Amino acid sequence: FHLADCAANFRGDCKIPTLDETIEFALAHDLILLLDVKGGKYCSKITEALTHIQEKYPDFSNKFAIISFFPDVLYHVRKYHPTVFTGFTRRHDHIQNEMRKIGYYSPTAQSLLFLGDRIYDFFMFYYFVPWMKINMLEIRKEDVSENYVRNVAPLPVLLWTVNDPIEKSFFKRFGCTIMTDVVSDTMPVVLS
Repeated sequence: FHLADCAANFRGDCKIPTLDETIEFALAHDLILLLDVKGGKYCSKITEALTHIQEKYPDFSNKFAIISFFPDVLYHVRKYHPTVFTGFTRRHDHIQNEMRKIGYYSPTAQSLLFLGDRIYDFFMFYYFVPWMKINMLEIRKEDVSENYVRNVAPLPVLLWTVNDPIEKSFFKRFGCTIMTDVVSDTMPVVLS
């Protein structure tokens, strides 16, 4: 195990489990594991990890999914592991957020980036996602409505991160799957 400050709202060190330990825990507790890949530079490592998972844990093949903000990651997964369940994570105002990191953000640029984000969303949802045979959309809970889920979303929707019991009930009512840090409505998740 490596020690790290592994969560924004967590104080102190915690042990980060290995991939094998995580899979064994998920199998023992009948959990679905979402592997969130944060960038294209990890494509070869994710291919190695998927090969390892499929060889060592054949019963786990329908208990995990690869999710990512990055289309190149999902393309790579589909190319080398076409049966793996995949999810595209929609980042609200993706292009504008990337430009904020650079620091240049004039009013004219803001208008163009806003338009760019709408074009990006349209392209991703109506061309890339169907072409790549992506299995689900992962969307921030603040960016979704009942109308969107029922009438616009081309795939099943996974919402992140829904911890409030009232929000859980609301989103489940119209068919969303949720990602939560709180399994029980009375107790936070504690993994040891």
